[in-house]
Amino acid sequence: MAAAESCPPYSAWESPWPAAACARPWAARAAGKAAAAVAALCAPVVWRTEAMPSVSDVWGYRVVAALAVLALTAVCLEQRLPRLHWADGVVLFWWVCVSLNYVFVSPYPAAEAYGKAMALGVAYVALRLVIPFCGRAFTRLWWVGLCAAGGYELWTGFMQLAGREASRHHLFDVTGTFFNPGPYAIFVAVVLAVSVAWWYRHGEVFAGRGRWSRVGAWSVAAVAVFCFPVLVATWSRAAWVAVAVAATCLLWKAHRRMVFWGMGVAVCAGVAAYFLKQGSADGRLLMTMVAGRAWVGEWLCGHGLGGYAQAYGAAQEAFFAARPGSPLSVVAGSPEYAFNGVLGVGVEQGVLGAVPALVLGLWSLAVLCRRGEVSAYGWLVLLVSSLFSYPFALWPFLSLAVAWVALAASLEAGTAEVRWWKRTAVWPVVAVGGWCVWNLSDNTVRRVEAYEEFRRVRGVQDVAFLEDYRKKYEDLKAYPDFLFTFGTALREAGRYNESNAMLRQGTRVSCDPVFYTLMGNNYRDLGAVAEAESAYRKAFGMLPGRMYPLYRLMKFYEAEGQMRKAEEMARQIIAFRPKVDSPAVREMKNEAKKLTKR
Repeated sequence: MAAAESCPPYSAWESPWPAAACARPWAARAAGKAAAAVAALCAPVVWRTEAMPSVSDVWGYRVVAALAVLALTAVCLEQRLPRLHWADGVVLFWWVCVSLNYVFVSPYPAAEAYGKAMALGVAYVALRLVIPFCGRAFTRLWWVGLCAAGGYELWTGFMQLAGREASRHHLFDVTGTFFNPGPYAIFVAVVLAVSVAWWYRHGEVFAGRGRWSRVGAWSVAAVAVFCFPVLVATWSRAAWVAVAVAATCLLWKAHRRMVFWGMGVAVCAGVAAYFLKQGSADGRLLMTMVAGRAWVGEWLCGHGLGGYAQAYGAAQEAFFAARPGSPLSVVAGSPEYAFNGVLGVGVEQGVLGAVPALVLGLWSLAVLCRRGEVSAYGWLVLLVSSLFSYPFALWPFLSLAVAWVALAASLEAGTAEVRWWKRTAVWPVVAVGGWCVWNLSDNTVRRVEAYEEFRRVRGVQDVAFLEDYRKKYEDLKAYPDFLFTFGTALREAGRYNESNAMLRQGTRVSCDPVFYTLMGNNYRDLGAVAEAESAYRKAFGMLPGRMYPLYRLMKFYEAEGQMRKAEEMARQIIAFRPKVDSPAVREMKNEAKKLTKR
């Protein structure tokens, strides 16, 4: 056993165990590291993902800290280090650009966004130090972990469809552990692609082996089969498009004729899906055009980290100002996320952020496909779906993305034997990174507690809560619902200027025109006529599909005695075709009709 322990570490990718004497201890150590890393990466998927600060965010940071500890263990135990690769330089360049953007460009409350960027950088470094010493164990356990997490999500989804477990969105029957069926469908599509790719490549071989191999092979097949009904239940077109692209790449070489037939069927299904949910599809098209317009405005460095919402709102206002009466105004909205990952990065970080993101994503995909990794098809699904949705706004998908890029870099770079002082120099870098991420988790705990306290009293508009809101401001100043509630409470207390200051902060983190509508009400009560009119018009300009700002303008002109303008607004309201009819809409139209008859 002493001889076995003295054996040098193996070259992780080029060869199997170096010698029979070394095989067992090194295999066990590699499998242990791989299992710990995969468990840490897949854990965020099965936690409850929230749209607001939650415990899942806290554990997201703590998982990265755990990866840093695992990396420290690898550095201490091994005699080698991963070779540097040009992809590591691209990651470093991107991280530096994000840091400079946060410090010098961004005027927005982006501490949380930058904290995530820092944590992801630490996660990448940790995985680059861990994966090369796991051998083939990591790649094998990686797809197994994805399928296991997918199995849990499928079970949760079926329980929700059967009514045995509550969906996490009141409008949809199935969401899994996510807050919306969109990201849930994307993860199910990732699992479907990985399981089908594995069965296509290796399933028949494993099904013909021993009992446990057959159990594993048929379990993967079952996961793949059960993905289909869940995907159908989510109605996610982005997930289906991504699956179709992955299937095309998987079958292209051996079954090209089948692929062409499948493409024809997919085109017909796509046309049918478009007309089935035309409004939603047109809305995605509008968001893409508006986000592209926002990026062009600050193409090099972007608008600043955390500035997507305000930039999008301004670009949408300019879009409709140049196209009055556009039919797309009916499908316009106030998105909380960028529904195109590349455009989202481009709007906030410009070319300096979008180019590294594209390079790393496409290069890592090419490397994994060339090496025959079945998990590559899951990465392809995630990249394609990010063009139509917002997976990279959520912790689970960010951790998966970092893992795939780190895996590709590790496969290409290999390892090299180094002197002791180089390993010693790596240790404090990883330790400091892990310590910083753990501190970020503590900050997130405080933010989560503040948000939970806010949620308990948000429906109460009372002066007694103003001081509580003020204390929570520093922790929650990046959350639109808190800022709107705080601004409304200040207005109810008659503090109109303070209310406008809080609402103005809300316009920096949200593109919802309701902030400007309420600011217009404050200006009206302050007697600031020009400012009130401007706020109402801006609210309508951002979302011409909403009638309420026109109604406020009509009432404002009527109160000011400007009856000609009031009647003009009334005629617009009467002719307005709302996206959704409601009693409130009918009441506003009735008031407009009464005004025109005076």
